[in-house]
Amino acid sequence: MPRRRGRAEEPPEPLGTVMQPAAALAPGTEACRTCGNERLTRIRMALPSGLPAVYVTCPRCETSGWFAVDGDGTPLDPGTALGRDET
Repeated sequence: MPRRRGRAEEPPEPLGTVMQPAAALAPGTEACRTCGNERLTRIRMALPSGLPAVYVTCPRCETSGWFAVDGDGTPLDPGTALGRDET
């Protein structure tokens, strides 16, 4: 049976992972602040205010939080991170 002609197969796209950061870690996101686990899920995003931040969650103890990319390592207040100004 003859082979069908078609597009040449493209090399597969390398898969990324949220477990292994591609860039330097934001302050406060190196390890879980509750249990010390270093294998965290980190998702970089822009908050509703436009602030670049990293959402971090620990698969071991389920601690989570938002950290400013250029911050001092202090977790952001959840209301502020989600754009809910509590006055």
